[in-house]
Amino acid sequence: MSVDVDRFEQLAQAALASGEPEACAQAADAYTGDLLPGSTYEAWAEPARERLHVRFMALLRASDQWERLARVEPTDEPAHRELMAREFAAGNRAAAVRWYAHLREALERELGVAPDRDTEALYEQCVAGLQPAGPATIGRAWVRAQAAAWLGMSATERPGGIVLRGPAGIGKTAFCRELGALARERGWQVVPVDAVQSGRAYAVIAALTERLLMADRGALDRIGAPAQSVLAQLSPLAAPAAALAGPLGRHQVIGALRRLLLAASGGGDVMVLVDDAHLIDDADVDVLMHLSSAGPPVFVVLATRAPTLGSALARGVSRLVGSGVMQALDLEPLDDDEARRLVVQAAPYPLSEQNVSHIVGVAEGNPFAAIELARCADSSGARLPRNVAEAILARLCDVPDAALVSLKWMALAGDAFDATTAAALTPDAEAHVFAALDLALAAGVLVLAGTGYRFRHDLVRQVLIEQIPPHQRLKMHRQAAQRLSELDAAPALVARHWLDGGNPRDAVPCLLAAARDAVRLAAFSDALRHLEPVLAFEAGHAEALRLRAEALDAMGDPAAVAAYRTAALAADEPMSHNLRAKGALALIKQGNPKGALEELVGVRPNSVDGRLCEALTYSGAAALGAADPAMGTRKAAEARRLALQAGDVSAIVTASWAQAAAAHARGELHQSVWADLQDTRQLPHLAMRVFDGQLCILQRFLYGARPYPEVIAFAERLAAEGIRIGAARGHAFGVTLRGEAELLAGDLTAAEEHLTLGARLHHAIGGATGEAFSMQRLAEVAMYRGQLDDARALIDEALDLARQTDIGFHLLDRIYGTRIRLARNPTAALHALEDAREAVRGPLETCPGCRITFAVPAAIAAARAGRLDLAEEYTGQSAYLADVVMRLPAWHAAHDEVLGHMAVARGEGTHVAASRFVEAAARFRGAGHPIDALRCERLAVASESGEAEGFGAT
Repeated sequence: MSVDVDRFEQLAQAALASGEPEACAQAADAYTGDLLPGSTYEAWAEPARERLHVRFMALLRASDQWERLARVEPTDEPAHRELMAREFAAGNRAAAVRWYAHLREALERELGVAPDRDTEALYEQCVAGLQPAGPATIGRAWVRAQAAAWLGMSATERPGGIVLRGPAGIGKTAFCRELGALARERGWQVVPVDAVQSGRAYAVIAALTERLLMADRGALDRIGAPAQSVLAQLSPLAAPAAALAGPLGRHQVIGALRRLLLAASGGGDVMVLVDDAHLIDDADVDVLMHLSSAGPPVFVVLATRAPTLGSALARGVSRLVGSGVMQALDLEPLDDDEARRLVVQAAPYPLSEQNVSHIVGVAEGNPFAAIELARCADSSGARLPRNVAEAILARLCDVPDAALVSLKWMALAGDAFDATTAAALTPDAEAHVFAALDLALAAGVLVLAGTGYRFRHDLVRQVLIEQIPPHQRLKMHRQAAQRLSELDAAPALVARHWLDGGNPRDAVPCLLAAARDAVRLAAFSDALRHLEPVLAFEAGHAEALRLRAEALDAMGDPAAVAAYRTAALAADEPMSHNLRAKGALALIKQGNPKGALEELVGVRPNSVDGRLCEALTYSGAAALGAADPAMGTRKAAEARRLALQAGDVSAIVTASWAQAAAAHARGELHQSVWADLQDTRQLPHLAMRVFDGQLCILQRFLYGARPYPEVIAFAERLAAEGIRIGAARGHAFGVTLRGEAELLAGDLTAAEEHLTLGARLHHAIGGATGEAFSMQRLAEVAMYRGQLDDARALIDEALDLARQTDIGFHLLDRIYGTRIRLARNPTAALHALEDAREAVRGPLETCPGCRITFAVPAAIAAARAGRLDLAEEYTGQSAYLADVVMRLPAWHAAHDEVLGHMAVARGEGTHVAASRFVEAAARFRGAGHPIDALRCERLAVASESGEAEGFGAT
């Protein structure tokens, strides 16, 4: 081996000294690979290995072996530029684009950067003219004026976005370009993305992330480490990043993308423009709806055909347009005069009036149809297609048969693809495929989409597919599935081809892989969609049933309990017990502790996860008064021990909740908090998780549990002890608890001082949960002072912070409850409630103890808005939470206040409503809540005079 190395070094040195390309090529051939490949991690071999590799690459450069160099070093930009320039000079633009894509993917994957300016400039040369501008937009004057008016509104008045609706070919894409231009004229940043059926969860969110980072990678440094960790789950461009502290939740994705958008725009206005939005999956829909709800400076535009009835997109658009958060623009067909002008403009030759009239009649006001028909008319007018499909076929006639075969494969593959996929799918040689791509680009059948391609219009793709006989289509789908699988394509995309090819058995592994990934990314609705065909093929598939139950549980669906039972029946003996334990815990989360204990009869879980669920079920039932506190204490200690052994930080949070709940059930919450302060003083990372987990139960100090002077004194001692022993989280917690007690006791000045300090202390130690909690309470301070705009800004900041944590289940209820209370009028409060119903669901986002902070304002808002169905639902929740879960004087008072509003809404009479409010006021005073008491006293007076509907919940 030493002889081979010596010989190579001698040849390389001589060849490089001579500068002769042929000699350099011969020397490069003498390179037999990396030195000692079996000793990759031996430090002593690394310098020699690196020296030889560098010399080998120098030989490849000197001998112009650019393709070989690009294969050896995929991130070598000069090599890729040479290859791009060579292919471009030869007229092979598709091959040039392919080399650009090869480089960009390697740079993203290996280094997390984009190509440099020289490479981008060459790419622009390669693609210049491939996407010619269409005819100038004709018509649409009113919708353009309406859109301009919305964009020109102040941030406080502007809607959160526009839904641009219309059928295929009506001009949505062209109008999106106009909207983007209008926004840029106003100094906005515009981030456009075309939705495609990629088969990956959060595909649109990932595409938006990558567009922003390709333009400004420095934005990552401005969004914070937690947000970067979230985005790194979606795109390699955001890597490297620290591991997530716990499971990913959808609110973390929403918060991370919004932070990135604001960082990239410098806080200025930014338009997110999504074309073909009818193609996006539920997880993307959810994030985009929440971005719209959050409002300025982000403005979301969704261009879509009519969404499927009952789909996530249909529901979300209906809700936001109904509330005025988004505005709808419906693109109608062009009138005959507008269509006539478009035909004349698009036709390559002058047309007779008769032919123009024929095309206008056939197009029926559809701009795409009018343009296609006009471009297919020859100068004599002898060739006039009868419909748009014929016009597309006529355009395809300009493409040679061999290229047409390749295009049919590409059409079958999907609405978008890259050169590598096209080459792998098509039976032809690679050179023929690239030639077909060039011809299709020239003919206007394909357009460039980043480093890939898409059909100019979905109608073009459909016409191509319809040319394939059904029996051949089945065979081609199966071959496409095999080849895409070899390319490591998205499992859901591969599965779609197996299913379309009539082969569900081979689709099952791909669908399961897609479902697992969707669950990992908290795209639970998408996971359920992947699992449907698996269970349709094999109803008793154990893993599919387990994943289905876990997804339903995460979404807070009551069907989760039955799903766990079904999954347990299909599982083997050890796993079945673990699944039944999960089902029992699901019942606790749904507020049924007795049912949960019954579910555990005969259950013997053996996994850490299963045993943890069992322990949490017992301790949760004890906290809810359905089990012996001693049992709850034992099980809570076991849960904490299991969580610490497993090193699962998310489980530590939940187990800490269980331990605090057990201590509360025993009447020893003070001692438990003090012990935790001492036990975690040398482990600040553990202290953060322990106190985060106790956030909910520690509210039992408040709401009349004991006189507020005692609570304030305890909080002072806790903060002082935290300072004494150097426990920063304990210090911050004590200060925040004191501010809370002062707020509820009516001392707004002291509350503001200590909550502000609490927010600052939590921020200093990276305690986003405590900081978010402090900001939410500060929003209440501002609300009680009548500073509503300040309060709304604070609650928005609290929500942004909450979305940086995995402790949303202790924060989101109270934050969205406060947002409801801050609404400007009953109608706005109802819209805030509807928004919150979509935002807070499932155990990742709510918990039984915190739920009352949402249920009370929700019931009042629904009652004041006249939505008795919703009001009854939340009144029932309020009663259960006040009487069974919380059992604290101030929450009994809050429920009385709810009943007062319900009496008004039901028309039970002024005396009934007034008596409810009087009772609420008395209970609030007894609990030490003077501000709440005063509000209810005023409501009692107003109800006697028939004016209670004018009073809010603040």
